[in-house]
Formats: sequence, structure tokens, C-alpha cells
Amino acid sequence: MKDYDFGLNWSIKNREIFINALKSTCQRMDMTFLWISNDNVREVIKRLERNEMRVKFLLDTEATYNRDSDPYARVCYAVKDLGGTVINDPDRARLAVDKSVMHYELVNAGIQTPYSVIVRNWESKSFRLTDEERQKLGSPFVIKPACGYSRMGVIDEAQGSIREIAQARNFDVGDNFLLQEKINPVEFKGRRAWFRVFHVFDKLVPCWWDDRTSWYQHVAHDEFHAYRLSNLVKIVSKIAEITRMVWFSTEIAIDSKDTQRRFVTIDYVNDQCDMTAQSCDKSGVPDHIVTYVASCIVESVYKLVHNQERNKEYAIWLHEDDHIQLRGLPTAPELLTQIP
Repeated sequence: MKDYDFGLNWSIKNREIFINALKSTCQRMDMTFLWISNDNVREVIKRLERNEMRVKFLLDTEATYNRDSDPYARVCYAVKDLGGTVINDPDRARLAVDKSVMHYELVNAGIQTPYSVIVRNWESKSFRLTDEERQKLGSPFVIKPACGYSRMGVIDEAQGSIREIAQARNFDVGDNFLLQEKINPVEFKGRRAWFRVFHVFDKLVPCWWDDRTSWYQHVAHDEFHAYRLSNLVKIVSKIAEITRMVWFSTEIAIDSKDTQRRFVTIDYVNDQCDMTAQSCDKSGVPDHIVTYVASCIVESVYKLVHNQERNKEYAIWLHEDDHIQLRGLPTAPELLTQIP
């Protein structure tokens, strides 16, 4: 049997900075690396299912679990069934990425979310909002699929017509949908208070993220304190505690409702973070964060492969290589490791 220490589900064979960083860190740590793409995914599935290959740790960026024919989902389960570990575990991920599930989990945990109405896939296409629901949603509001990604199937300026809701549901008739209050963030010195926070094992990386332009900027130490942004990492660590996910991102905005400043969790859990680098695409993640995340993932896997003790306390990584810690955060979740 051929063993690989580290596998990557990444469909297209291209030279992304993120992939190069993963490969070079694996090489530096003397870990074997397998790239699973559209070129070889069928062959990899055959070898895994014939017990001719084993992947100890698999980083997944491709699986779509609500599609029965998805080959990358099949790879994830084949790796898991052979005793390997998937980042993130497929059964945890299936629940965590479903916004119609996570909405109630977050609300019950005391995390603020936009007011939402869940429309189940079996409900009639003639679904209508009640007057109370319309008032709470406001106008316009957002319609999004529960298991959607990359803004596919999203309607940003919905007014509540039956036609709009039916149009959104046609994106995936088997999925649930959320009708969600539109959040208008406050501004800090002309910058929208909208953020994306990356959770990478025991590291938390907060970024400014403009929801209109997709522009990222790493939060600096003085900004973190001046704007009292500690709730960003408190919320994300709480989401990790609920979902037991180790690598994901979350969108959080700060708005002012009824004169109260509140941190509102927008998109819940994005388990397959887009790590396109800013030097390749202006809407990408800053290059230094891309390489940092790749190193954190491989170094965490190395510790698990070699049974080394892993940090359980979170470190918050701010711009200019500043790591800080906060009291009161839960411990970082453990992977579902099964390797003997």
C-alpha cells in the first residue's frame, strides 16, 4: 500500500501560491504530498477503494456533499473509511455548512445573526411571508440557499415577491433557503465594519473584508484595540466549539440597531476557504496570510503525524506578525483523528 502523509483536494492543476506553500512546507518537514485534481481523482478513488493507497491527512477544498455523484466527496469518505483524517471531517462539514441548521445552533448559543426566515425545500412555491415576517426582515432583504457557496443562488435586493423566492429556490430545488435581514454596517474612518475571520486550528486571523468589493486587509494591532474588535475572535472560537471545525472562515459585521452596537454573524461557516492570493486577484486574500495559513495547516498536521503535543489555546494573528492571546476563549477543537 502506498501511504501519503498529506493529500489535497484541489480540482485544477495550476500554480497557486497556497498550493506552492503547502507543498514547500510538506517538503521542508519531510512529509509526502499528493495533489488530487480533475486529472487523477478517478484513479485516486479506485486506488483508495481497492485498498492500494492511504492518505493520512486530506485537506479538502472541493467536496460538495449534497451531490451524490461528486468525486471529491467520495475521496473524503474513502480517506475517512481507511482510517485517515479529513480537514474538515465530512460529517461535521455537512452539518456546519448548512445555514438552515447552523442558524438555530448560533442563535441558541447566544450569537447574534440577521433576522431570518427558513423556507424548507418541501414548502410550496407559492410560499408567502406574513406581515410580521416582512416587517422584521425589512426591505430590501437577502435570499440565499442554505448550502450555497460563492454567492451562487443569492438575491441581494429582494422585496419579498413570490417570483423572487421561486427564482432563488430554482437554483437548487432540494435545498432549504434563508430569507435574511440585510445588514448595513457602521463605518470606522470611512471603512465599512465588515470582517472575515479565518480559523486555522489554534490560530485566528481577523481581516477587514469589504462585502461590496471583496477587498481584504489584515487587521492591525492598534485597530483591534481601538475599535474593540475582540468579539470577532470570541464569536469565531465559539462557532468552532459548536461545529468542531478546524479550518473555516466566518463573516461578521458591526451594525447599530436600536442605538446598540452589535456584532452580527453573517455567513456562518465557510468550510472551503478561497485562498486565491491578492497578487493574483485583487479580491484575493493578502499573500502573507495565504502562506501563513498554509504553514499553519501543514505544521499542525505534522504534529499529529508525529504525535507531538498541539497548542490548545488560541493565538490571534494581527498585522505585522503580532500574536496576542485573550482570556476566556474556549480551547481549539481537535481533529477526528483515526490513524492507529
